[in-house]
Amino acid sequence: MKKYLLPVILTAATASAMADDSPLKDRLYVGANLSHNTIDSPFGGDDVDAGGYSIFTGLKFDNSIEGLTTSAELGYSDTKDFFDSNGDADINGVWVAGVAEKTLPEIDPRVSALARIGLDLGDDDGILLGAGLGFHATEMLSLRAEFINKDASSVYQIGAVLNF
Repeated sequence: MKKYLLPVILTAATASAMADDSPLKDRLYVGANLSHNTIDSPFGGDDVDAGGYSIFTGLKFDNSIEGLTTSAELGYSDTKDFFDSNGDADINGVWVAGVAEKTLPEIDPRVSALARIGLDLGDDDGILLGAGLGFHATEMLSLRAEFINKDASSVYQIGAVLNF
C-alpha cells in the first residue's frame, strides 16, 4: 500500500497545481523512466542486475544564465527483484535531486547535457550523482538518457518529461 501512496500523492499535487493559472504552473513538469539497475558488489563478486522504473515531478527555477535550466526533482523509484545466491531483494524509495540542464547549440539546439546531485531516501539511501543527455522533441516533450550512481547501485535509465 505504501508503495502506491506516493505516486498517487504526487499525481494529485501536480494536477491541482496545473488547475491554477499561476506562473508556478509554467515551471512544473512530470516524468517517468525505465531503468537497468546494478547492485555493485563490494567484495569483487558478480554484480546483480534488475529492471525498474521511476516517476517524478520537478520545478524549474528562474535564473539568468542563458542556456542553463536549474530545477529540483522529487521522485519515487522501484526495481524488480534482484536475484542472487542470498535470495531476492529490491531497491525502492523516494529521492530528491537538484538538476542542471545546459543546452548544446553546437550540436543541436534541442540537445542538452544533464547533471544531477541529490539524496536517495529509500533502500539505497545516500547521495546520488548523475549525468546524461536530453533531447527536446517538442516544447512539451523531452527525452532523457542518464547514468546515476547511488550508494549501492548504478542506474542506466531512459525517460520522458512532460513540461507544462
